[in-house]
Amino acid sequence: MKKISIHTLFALLSLLFLPATGAYAGQSGYKGFSRGDVLITIHELKNLIDAGAPSLVILATEDSVGYRTGHIPGAHHVDRPDYEAPPDTQNGVTGNIIDAAGFTELARRTGINRDSTVVVYDDKYDATRLWWAFAYYGKSDVRVLDGGTKAWKEAGYPVEILAPDAPAQHGNFVAAVALPHLRVDTADVVALRKNPAAQLWDNRSLEEFTGKEQKKGAYRAGCIPGSRHAEWTLFKKKENRSEWLTAAEMQPLLRKLGFDPKKEQYFYCQSGVRSTQVLFALYLSGWPIEKLHNYDSSWIGWSKDYSLPLEAGVPTADPGQEAKK
Repeated sequence: MKKISIHTLFALLSLLFLPATGAYAGQSGYKGFSRGDVLITIHELKNLIDAGAPSLVILATEDSVGYRTGHIPGAHHVDRPDYEAPPDTQNGVTGNIIDAAGFTELARRTGINRDSTVVVYDDKYDATRLWWAFAYYGKSDVRVLDGGTKAWKEAGYPVEILAPDAPAQHGNFVAAVALPHLRVDTADVVALRKNPAAQLWDNRSLEEFTGKEQKKGAYRAGCIPGSRHAEWTLFKKKENRSEWLTAAEMQPLLRKLGFDPKKEQYFYCQSGVRSTQVLFALYLSGWPIEKLHNYDSSWIGWSKDYSLPLEAGVPTADPGQEAKK
């Protein structure tokens, strides 16, 4: 077992006594969330890095250009293609999550053990996709960096250009589906028509939702009938799309949008990435994880099947637009 110096031990213990802005505020977590510890601040992460925390693994979920122009020291680059399954294994739908064997290999080659503390960060919205994948495959100790790349650099913290050396030995984490309800597919969403105890949310832009814009990869424009609009950007700071709102800001927003805590919550976007932002926002706010479901194939999967209906046009009362006012 790797020995920890007195200095490292002191630095790690000091994290327990950070002020409310960095860890906990009273009985609530960071930013007032009941699950605030699923986020980590740039200051907490800097302290862990400086302390040489032996179980820490940092994953940068950004594109190669962003990574190569300066990433958090020691961060391994994990881009979307690294955890997307081959299209031929997912009915031709690019973006579906890789299978358990593939995810195990990905985690192990970045040195992730069963007891590792994993920190994921981004410059927009990909970190929650990887957080969701880890939760689905049984790794609970995964935290999302609040503020991401932008906050880290604005704080004047150091960055590296070169990728870290590969771990001396692969990790021992084994992926296995632990929370199957977190990932749903087309058949599950079709069944929602007969389920009044569920809400379906479209987390794309309003242009995509109304059919004015069709992104590359989609087969048709529009939205799934019966879905409501809640664009992912509503839950983040306008000045930094990697920084989350506070609980005091989030709760009235959820009420205004019409989220019903008594109902099952289903989310979709273009390919199941932006939808994890809203799923994560509800989890952060204390919603039962067993009620949160990400439609992995999302609009690509739905629009690919021409037997499935769609809607287009501006809804008469769109809660997402109302929330922006």
